[in-house]
Amino acid sequence: MGFHLFLQGVRLELCTEDRQGLLADVTRTFRENGLNVTRAEISTTLGTAVNVFYVTDALGNLPDPKIIEAVRESIGLSDLRVKELPGICHRNREKEEEAMGVAGAALLSIGSMVRRNLMSLGLIRSCS
Repeated sequence: MGFHLFLQGVRLELCTEDRQGLLADVTRTFRENGLNVTRAEISTTLGTAVNVFYVTDALGNLPDPKIIEAVRESIGLSDLRVKELPGICHRNREKEEEAMGVAGAALLSIGSMVRRNLMSLGLIRSCS
């Protein structure tokens, strides 16, 4: 039994003071720059918005880094950070998976799941 990693896009983390219309403004900026949100994790704690977006280009591919930087400049370089850049092609991931083996892939998957759950519960924060 093998594990298959799906391309979700570039992980962007927004950590800023919450305000009315923030989410609408951010997603409009993504749209205006040709980015699609494939997944989002939205939360607000004590007046601080901590949101994670996975974005791709209009065709579902990784967006051009210049577009990501333009979006960051528009939203705020210190507020929107690039946290994960997935591999450029699935073949590279498949080679990594083969080298790592099923046990390593399972640990990686479990670690990611635990991190997401801890973040959603507010026990850890990724706003650095």
